[in-house]
Amino acid sequence: MTSVPYLVLAVLCLSISSTIAAESGWVDAALKFLVEGNKVLQVAEVGKLEEAIEAYKQGVETLPAECDKSFDKKQAQIILSLHTQLGQALSYAGDLQSAIDSFRSACICQREWSEGGKNEALNQLASKAYFSLGMAYQESASSATDEGKQREQLELSVRAYGHATKLDPLYWSSYANLGVILADVGQDGNGNKVESLEMYEEGILAYQKAIDILTGADGSNSIPTDPPENVREVVAELQYRIGLCLVPYLFSPDSDDETGGEDNERDCTLTVESKPITRSCLELAAYQFNRAAQYDALHVGAQNALVLVTADASFGMSTDVKKVEALFEDYASNFESSLVDELGYNAFHRMRRGFDRALAQENESTEKKFLKVVDAGCGTGLAGVEFRNISQSLIGIDLSPKIIEHAKTKRPGLYDSFQTGDIKPILRDYAKQPISLLVAADTFIYFNDLTDLFASMKDGIGEGGYAVFSLENVSEESEARLNAIVPEWRWQLTPSGRVAHRKEYVEDIAKENGFQTVLYDKLDNFRAEKGEGVRGHLFVLRKDSSLKKDEL
Repeated sequence: MTSVPYLVLAVLCLSISSTIAAESGWVDAALKFLVEGNKVLQVAEVGKLEEAIEAYKQGVETLPAECDKSFDKKQAQIILSLHTQLGQALSYAGDLQSAIDSFRSACICQREWSEGGKNEALNQLASKAYFSLGMAYQESASSATDEGKQREQLELSVRAYGHATKLDPLYWSSYANLGVILADVGQDGNGNKVESLEMYEEGILAYQKAIDILTGADGSNSIPTDPPENVREVVAELQYRIGLCLVPYLFSPDSDDETGGEDNERDCTLTVESKPITRSCLELAAYQFNRAAQYDALHVGAQNALVLVTADASFGMSTDVKKVEALFEDYASNFESSLVDELGYNAFHRMRRGFDRALAQENESTEKKFLKVVDAGCGTGLAGVEFRNISQSLIGIDLSPKIIEHAKTKRPGLYDSFQTGDIKPILRDYAKQPISLLVAADTFIYFNDLTDLFASMKDGIGEGGYAVFSLENVSEESEARLNAIVPEWRWQLTPSGRVAHRKEYVEDIAKENGFQTVLYDKLDNFRAEKGEGVRGHLFVLRKDSSLKKDEL
């Protein structure tokens, strides 16, 4: 996996207007050096850094020795700004410890003044001082060679960012960087594991808070402090990082098991649209990576991570018959109009044409009558209409009782009988009175691993019998990513909850169960998804029990 960089969050150059009135002897001199240093620092030339540092140091030397609570707001602003700007310049120059000392001086003064009632007026300046201090500790931790020292600096960074968010609740970048310290995942630019406190639940909360501020989901209707120009790209990065926090073991360079092992069985709880949802951690991670890709289609990390967690996925609707049944029970009344009129579904027509071609290749008549035809996942009868004229007996099977009732009403007499339930045990029950033709239009897309399904087909379909079915394929872009990242992939769980299978996997498992692939055809644009054509497969198989034995 490519490295996960720290969020680059620039601190805006603080400036104080030269119109501030001089009410004490030191104010004029301090303000003069502050303005001078700011002008030099804003030029952003490396050679000018020393001039800025010298100006700020001279300004600091003019300040009173103590942070007197009697200072007014304007005087306090000058003091905070000088310490913070000096720290910023020292940080740019690479003098990290001196920068930390300067930021701490600003923060100490803020704490003194907060007791004197000036905290509200100075919160924005003070929050930037704490934010800068957090970044300095963060940088110090990344360069520390001692593990104890590293953790100490990370914990100090957390405290600094925490103070920044308390002083300014709209400081999104403080929450974002806090998330990085708590739960960064992946590798640095040198391929080493990034260091964090590995507090993933807390990191997720920090990232979510930053997202809420940037998107207005916090309900404040307020403008975020220092909002980024590329809000969607930043939100995508934050969504991506939440996904990493859900399955950190998959992206850690020192992980012993890249597949996740027992970790893949864990459940996580994530707040989605203000509601806590508990699901498989992998499923929630896939949701987050998909959201990141929706915010920024060019986010390569999110695209690659989505491929990694959805390849050969064993979670989601495809693993729960009850979820699929509930989906179609709710969908029953609008099933056909939505599928055909809105999504342009046409697989059932193309399946029949493909099956006729397969029969011709096998030197069989396209008008041949099949004794027992089972339409698995029959729905309202779209595929049944296509195969009725070659069926002596046509049986419709579906998980949804409501959809079967719609089929009876919409196309009375089309089917000779119906069965309701899970197709796998129903197919096995046909072993004594085998099926001559199994039709499945977009039914198998709700299965991930096809092992049990094809074993049931082997039991239920008679020798020489056929199976014709459609499957979803991954997009060309996803296929390229899968081949590069998970070369041996077999299927991919799609954002819709359906499963897209690999052609070679289907052919292999068919062969293992004694089925010969008589015809394969691409079934591109057989349905639309969000306005885009979906790629698909058309398979026609014939049962030949001698096939596997001969090859062995």
